[in-house]
Amino acid sequence: MGLFDALFGNRDPGKQIDKARKRLTDRYRQTYERYEAMDELSRLGTAEALTALLQRFTIRVDGPTVDEEEKTYCYELLRKAGDAALEPIEAFVQKSTAVYFPLRALRDITGDDRAVDVLLKAMNDCDPGYHEGLERMREIVSNLRDFQHPRVRDALHTLLDSRSDEIRFFALDGLSSYPGPEVIEAFAKRIAEDESQRVRAFAAEIAVQQGLDLSPFAETVRAGLGPQYRLGDDGLVVRG
Repeated sequence: MGLFDALFGNRDPGKQIDKARKRLTDRYRQTYERYEAMDELSRLGTAEALTALLQRFTIRVDGPTVDEEEKTYCYELLRKAGDAALEPIEAFVQKSTAVYFPLRALRDITGDDRAVDVLLKAMNDCDPGYHEGLERMREIVSNLRDFQHPRVRDALHTLLDSRSDEIRFFALDGLSSYPGPEVIEAFAKRIAEDESQRVRAFAAEIAVQQGLDLSPFAETVRAGLGPQYRLGDDGLVVRG
């Protein structure tokens, strides 16, 4: 700290935020220093400060317990910031892969509808045609599964046509929590149609775990099941 700062305090909030952000995102600093940086940014409470606070989610420090505790603390500070944190969180979700904790804070502050809007916009703006875009899409779809919402259900149906097996896994996993004949049909199609063996097996395994009645599509499902599964007379998939 310079002599002027020592005597009169740092009068430039931009510099103060930048210094705190650098301490916060330095994974080699002591834990207490990152907590102090989080507290400082929280006290400032401006959009710029909360944007800097969100950067804690972009790094991972050694020790899973320490990392989780720090991120949970950061999430609590964002939640307590209330409406002031909404725009910084929404902007962060649109460009980051680390959306789990920010999305939790957003849901706590404003409810599911706005959180779904933000997450679906991020999904629609995501280009999975390259590595970073695919990684972001995986993270977004993984978080979509936490919502029970008709727009999420519709989006998950759309994602069954993704080029990525992993994204189709997430979509099937999310859809399995929704009732209705269209979900049964979606699982039957993944098992019976021209699909990768991995996805067919994944769909069959979820059908076993969830006790999905696939009897309306019995003939085609039987033809698509691999040797590890069979369809019983009751329309339920069983192993073996």
